[in-house]
Amino acid sequence: MKRFTSTFSLALALGLLGSVPASLAESVTTTEKTTTYSGVVSEVNPTTSTIILKSEKAPAPVTYTFTKETTFVDAQGKVVSIETIRNSPVTVEYSKEGDRTIVRRVVVTRPSGTTRTEETTTHTEETR
Repeated sequence: MKRFTSTFSLALALGLLGSVPASLAESVTTTEKTTTYSGVVSEVNPTTSTIILKSEKAPAPVTYTFTKETTFVDAQGKVVSIETIRNSPVTVEYSKEGDRTIVRRVVVTRPSGTTRTEETTTHTEETR
């Protein structure tokens, strides 16, 4: 009788777990904020993985860190070398990782004023 009760309890518990509606599944939402900044590249240092931008509207140069994943492209999206962007107007797409500002993409642009925009992307994944 004791074995029957244990088996019955286990079957009942498994049956109840299997009938949990999908709407009770957990969702994980992550928000990634990408910011852009435009200016002229005054210095690129591959040794320290930094790029320094100057702009007419900012009082001081701004330093960013780039990584192996950072892409350097022209206005048409074609890859350009790091060495060719010095003294070029660019738009830098970056995000914050802790206390560091990491460049995701550098786009060589035509000369223009300095602008700063922000874009927020939200991703939602269902987990079970």
